[in-house]
Amino acid sequence: MMHDQTAKFLKSAAEGPRPPTLSYAMAVLSVAVAIIAAELITRLLHAEPIASSMLCAVIFAAWFGGFGPALLAIALAVLAFHYYLVPPINSFAWKQDLFAGNISEVPRLILFSITSLIVAFVISAQRKATETLRRSGDDLQAAIGDQRRIEAALRHSEMYLTQAQRLSHTGSFGWNAASGEIIWSDQTFRIFGCDRAMKPTLEFIFQRTHPEDRAAVQRTVYQASSDGKDLDHEYRLLMPDGSVKYVHAVARAARDASGSIEFVGAVTDVTVAKETERKLRRSEDYLAEAQHLSHTSSWAWDVRRREFVYRSAEVYHIFGFDPEKGAVPLQAFRDRILPEDRRRNVEVMSKAIREKAEFEVDFRIALPDGSIKHVHSVGHPVVNSDGDVIEMIGTHLDVTEQYAAKETLQKAFDEIKKSEDRLRLVIDTIPMLVWRASPEGVPDFLNQPSLDYTGISLDNAAVGWPRSFHPDDKKMMLQKWQRIRESGMPGELEARLRRQDGEYRWFLFRAEPLRDEAGNIVKWYGSATDIEDRKRTEIALRESEQRFRDYAETASDWLWETGPDHRVTRISENLNAAGIAPSRLPGITRWDIATDVGSEPEKWRMHQAMLDAHLPFRDFVYRTANDKTGSPVYVQTNGKPFFDAKGNFLGYRGTGTNITARIRADHAERALRKAQAELAHVTRVTMLGEMTASIAHEVNQPLAAVIANAEACLRWLDRETPDLAAARRSAGWVINDGNRASQVIRRVRALANKTDIEKAPLDVNNVVRDVIALVQRELSSHGVSLRTELAANLPTILGDRVQLQQVIINLVMNGIEAMQPITDRERELVIRSGQDETHRVLLSVTDCGVGISAENANRLFSAFFTTKSSGMGMGLSICRSIIEAHGGRLSASGNEGPGATFQFVLPVHQEDAP
Repeated sequence: MMHDQTAKFLKSAAEGPRPPTLSYAMAVLSVAVAIIAAELITRLLHAEPIASSMLCAVIFAAWFGGFGPALLAIALAVLAFHYYLVPPINSFAWKQDLFAGNISEVPRLILFSITSLIVAFVISAQRKATETLRRSGDDLQAAIGDQRRIEAALRHSEMYLTQAQRLSHTGSFGWNAASGEIIWSDQTFRIFGCDRAMKPTLEFIFQRTHPEDRAAVQRTVYQASSDGKDLDHEYRLLMPDGSVKYVHAVARAARDASGSIEFVGAVTDVTVAKETERKLRRSEDYLAEAQHLSHTSSWAWDVRRREFVYRSAEVYHIFGFDPEKGAVPLQAFRDRILPEDRRRNVEVMSKAIREKAEFEVDFRIALPDGSIKHVHSVGHPVVNSDGDVIEMIGTHLDVTEQYAAKETLQKAFDEIKKSEDRLRLVIDTIPMLVWRASPEGVPDFLNQPSLDYTGISLDNAAVGWPRSFHPDDKKMMLQKWQRIRESGMPGELEARLRRQDGEYRWFLFRAEPLRDEAGNIVKWYGSATDIEDRKRTEIALRESEQRFRDYAETASDWLWETGPDHRVTRISENLNAAGIAPSRLPGITRWDIATDVGSEPEKWRMHQAMLDAHLPFRDFVYRTANDKTGSPVYVQTNGKPFFDAKGNFLGYRGTGTNITARIRADHAERALRKAQAELAHVTRVTMLGEMTASIAHEVNQPLAAVIANAEACLRWLDRETPDLAAARRSAGWVINDGNRASQVIRRVRALANKTDIEKAPLDVNNVVRDVIALVQRELSSHGVSLRTELAANLPTILGDRVQLQQVIINLVMNGIEAMQPITDRERELVIRSGQDETHRVLLSVTDCGVGISAENANRLFSAFFTTKSSGMGMGLSICRSIIEAHGGRLSASGNEGPGATFQFVLPVHQEDAP
């Protein structure tokens, strides 16, 4: 049999499919051979064999490799055929022009290609059919042999399966869901306790199923039959004798040739396994619970592998680990044992293994929370047949509680022996005065602090103790002490007690009666606590309250209080300072005296909504009138709601402030800013007047260019043949020059317009470039050269473009005028931008003019100060105001050489701040 299989394998390998690379290589080789053959025949026989030789190459490639290699052979053959026909024809000699062939040869090439394709297709199809027929015969022979072997193996398998099912208590079954037909093996009949003559049905299975599992089984079966999915279910059978069987059914779903669902599966009697599992689980639960309750764990140590082969869950608990989180390394357990106990543990176990004896050892465990556990460990050796110890098994017992109880018991014994002395020591060391008195109130015991404080002796306590009280408090103290004794209830009183140095301090005295079994008072025990600090605190608190009251009565603010309806209930007299009589306000609301309710209704609506919501408010400003003059009075008020102990709203308490002067100052400041803005506008207009020539020059340049380009455009159009491309180019130049003029006019209008400050993110370099365009004419007319050193990638600033242009223009014009008297050196103006050490944006204008004199340095930025005969003295003052309004600083300094430098710094816009 093995010989036949080997022969079949060798034959298959010989006739199997060839590698694709070899097939295509043979196609190329066959065309090459055909080319050589055609060349030889042409030279030796003077014939024209190209078509037949190439066709033979295609036939060989198709038969050897199939249609794909045949196509490659056809392509190569057509190329060779074409090359053969290129002059000089009938030769494969080297030819320079590959496209010099005669057009009359094209039909031959086409006919050859078509013929080759047909022959290749026919040959490859015949090859494929022959190969398929051969393979089919081989497969049929192999299938017949396999079927015979399968039949023999199947008979053996059925015999083995029957025996295996009987031994494993597993039966097999088949079930056609469409027809309802069920086939059982012998073991399945035995599991269900029925005769083989009976025909199994679903109804019988449901009837035999335990009533508590019947619904679930039916649901599982019906669901599997409808979905066509595998089933896996465990349930119980109720046998005729009343016994219960546990079975586990598993089936795989498949479809037959007709599309019907069939299930093939196995059913296993797992009753014994279930019962064993239940007993084992119960035994493990009992053991685990017993170990947990007794804090006892069990373990087994493999001597040869030097590792624990078993550790109960309680071992983990004793060592402070969670058994649910998986295995814990041996080193982690060792690290929990205190270092001084670790070595002794190893020595005790090693000795027990050597002597093959039991051992007992106590050690301590340090848990992560800092607590210490005491553990008692017992071990027993397990010896093999050779007399070698192979395992140590034992237990760990948590004896922490027993150890603590032992220590506590020992301490209790020691404490009992010393109880009387300790009680005396405790009484004498507590930080208070302790006393005892008879039922009649006569002191018969004082602790040591009491004796030390008063300076009396215990023998003299009955007489000396009452005499230690302050003379002003003694009568009151004796009266209260008598009332406490007469009531028979605990009580307390306050009095001053004299210290041995003669100083009196306040004490709180408490008394507690001790009664016998009949309820009669046999003793009075008490204590005295020093409350001198508390008394002083109370005095300080009363003084603080009086001080606050004085502040409130002398402050310019006034205090007020309103009820739940927001009507005034209390108000201080300080309101008179605002010209409003406090006597007329109780019973009215805040909005009843306000004069801006009609002009600002939204403000009052929101204020009343806040009051109705019982929310605190701050800095609420409203307008009222002076009772005597009728002039406006502005009031700023703050309020906070207050409630009773139950949380009921009682009203508001707060303060009021007369802010009329502040409001008037704000109005004056706004008027000043408006006047300053007017002055800045006048300055800009004046500056534009001075720059009229420069502006006219800036506008005339693009306008002149517009006229010239427009005339050129007309000339291009007036030609006999209009040059439209040139005219269009001239028109484009007209548009560009018009835009230049528009930009100049826009910059001049922006500088001259009277508008409010509109701050926006700006690039200071762009502002400089706008200014340069406006002052270019002034620079030229005064013979001043301009050099710029503008830093790249500067962060943006937040500012008003027009105002910043005004500042830079002013600084540039000042620099030009400062260099006007200069004749002995070049007049150069330098504008630089950058950042200072605090990363603020810096811009400087440096000239080489006359510089700044020492007497003028401190007055440059003062209003109406000027060094020019025609100046107003407001330019630099306005510039400084503009820069400071932008949060910056403007400064001036003399150069090391000639000239001066004016510079300003501005803060970076927050979005670009580092």
